[in-house]
Amino acid sequence: MNLNNIRLLVVDDEKDVCEYIATHLKRRGCDAFVANTPEEALTLIKAKNPHIMLLDINLPGMSGIELLKLVRQFNTVIKVIIISGYPMDINDSQFKGLDILEFIHKPFPFAVLDSVLEKILT
Repeated sequence: MNLNNIRLLVVDDEKDVCEYIATHLKRRGCDAFVANTPEEALTLIKAKNPHIMLLDINLPGMSGIELLKLVRQFNTVIKVIIISGYPMDINDSQFKGLDILEFIHKPFPFAVLDSVLEKILT
């Protein structure tokens, strides 16, 4: 899988999780950057226009779903993968109309992340 020229934003309030994932993706050639708050995420999405966002549901100040609703008001093309430590169903009504491609349950091995990325990039 070629991640060259792919901009990916990791949004999670756990800084170590963000850096761990971003480091893995950078090693694969991805331009990965991180946000630990919804406000940081909004700023980075507007500034860097990422292709993909890994989005945690539980964020400080607003939920990942609330953040995604804001993002969808100005960006309808970013591919979204929800990451959460809680079991979820992306077909749940709270996710309706948000165009979420995949859900990954944390903690996850990098092989799962790589597989999901390969699936959505092909």
